[in-house]
Amino acid sequence: MNSVLKKAWSLFTPAERGKAVLILVLCVLMALAETAGVISIMPFLSVLARPEIIEEKPLLRAVYQYFAFADFRGFILGLGMASIVIVVSSSAFKTVTLHVINRFIHLERTSISSRLLACYLRQPYEFFLTRNPSLLGKNILSQTDELIGNLLWPLSQLIAQGAIVLAVTTLIFFHDPLMASCTVAVVAALYGAIFGLVRKRLDRIGREWQAANGLRYQACNEALGGIKDVKITHSASAYEEKFHQAARLVSRHLATNDTLSQSPLYMVEAVGYTGLILIALWLLLKTNDVAHVLPALGLYGFAAYRMLPAVQVMYRGFARLRFSMASLNSIVHDLALPEPCSPGSAAMIVPQREIRLEKIRYAYPSTPDAPVFDGFDLLIEANSSVGIVGKSGGGKSTLMDILLALLRPQSGVLSVDGAPITEERVPAWQRAIGYVPQHIFLSDASVWENIAFGVPPDEVDRQAVERAARAAQIHDFIVNDLQEGYETRVGDRGIRLSGGQRQRIGIARALYRDPPVLFMDEATSALDAQTEEAVNEAIRHLSGRKTVVVIAHKESSLRDCRRIVSL
Repeated sequence: MNSVLKKAWSLFTPAERGKAVLILVLCVLMALAETAGVISIMPFLSVLARPEIIEEKPLLRAVYQYFAFADFRGFILGLGMASIVIVVSSSAFKTVTLHVINRFIHLERTSISSRLLACYLRQPYEFFLTRNPSLLGKNILSQTDELIGNLLWPLSQLIAQGAIVLAVTTLIFFHDPLMASCTVAVVAALYGAIFGLVRKRLDRIGREWQAANGLRYQACNEALGGIKDVKITHSASAYEEKFHQAARLVSRHLATNDTLSQSPLYMVEAVGYTGLILIALWLLLKTNDVAHVLPALGLYGFAAYRMLPAVQVMYRGFARLRFSMASLNSIVHDLALPEPCSPGSAAMIVPQREIRLEKIRYAYPSTPDAPVFDGFDLLIEANSSVGIVGKSGGGKSTLMDILLALLRPQSGVLSVDGAPITEERVPAWQRAIGYVPQHIFLSDASVWENIAFGVPPDEVDRQAVERAARAAQIHDFIVNDLQEGYETRVGDRGIRLSGGQRQRIGIARALYRDPPVLFMDEATSALDAQTEEAVNEAIRHLSGRKTVVVIAHKESSLRDCRRIVSL
């Protein structure tokens, strides 16, 4: 339990930890208010059972005389109304406190998921070569919800209700130590025995639930993301079965967790009812006076009414904590991932003389003994156009990723004008680059939003958008063929556009910021001959004003480059 609390505490930011401390103070006040409500019932029942007790109890006599009650009936009425006010006020304060707790816990969902997304986005490119995007999305969305619903919320209730149980138990102990000790021992033994029996199973199904939930996200994302291939290969049934099996296992484990968390309540209710009857009989045999039995029975009954639901919430919290340990460990681990240097606001690095790769050795993490490059050198003169050609698997895209500083070679140096591109200088270097990948990612947004990708809508330069579209030979198509022009939405991943149109929007995106360096990875592969010729003409005009590096399978696609490098 101590390790769980430490890990849960590590999820909070310093500001959130301050709020958590204030909430703990509220929980203590709520417990005191709840205790006051339980105590208030005893004077009322005592006077109701035997009015003569007013004369026997100095405190009751003092209150009776201070408020100058005319008779016993008026005093009983006053005590009853006072008890109602105290109990109602206690419940109102409890409601406010629980709302504050719930608001804090649910805002943690936003905080944790946002910080987790930010942490992932700041990881180096190689991180994503070994992590499935579906599983990362599952951690940000589903696992965070699981952590909130089955760990942080139960933990908050465990603390809040635990304070109430402790306060009410202390009250009973002062009234009758033996009875309080027996009650606590019976309830603790009952819940402890049940929890001891189910804790290992909760651990196991929690781990299995996490794995099955990941498979569920993966199957769904792969089926919908590759819908064209799924349709052509008629593999829908395979994905349906894969998703169904994972979703069924998720549902079964959630049902088991709910059952194991809730079932003890019924046994404890039966034990509590039996206990109240036995207490009443024991007190009656001990005193042989109903007037003494009724106040004590009222105290125990009202205390049980307040305590048993709280104890059940505490048990359910413990059970859910065990079920959610896998989610907690996963999110705590990922939030602790090292973060690279902040991009900062350093001026872009514009090549004046050259871009150089020197003695580069790079191997992917999955195949460290099979380097793609070993001792590789490349010189790219500033404001020139260089074409890189080679067969598939020859390392062209890897070379592009090294030039983009997305991949860090195991040895060797990427330098601009003789200055190495260190980790701290990577953002400034990438700020100077316009990049056109082989596969263009388009969001389900308007054409102009996709061209000015990543720029807040109110900061977009519409003239720069149109200028980039003209350079990419896509402006006439947007204006003449799209019904809403630049406002036309392109659909998820640009599904409403052809491959060539998506490619040209990608080229316009790279040119939007008018970068001094332009990298194109198979940028003309999806273009028809006429459009490819127009793009090559644009490259020819850019050469001499920008540093252009073009990757292609065929040398004929690079005929306008001043220099061609064959891999």
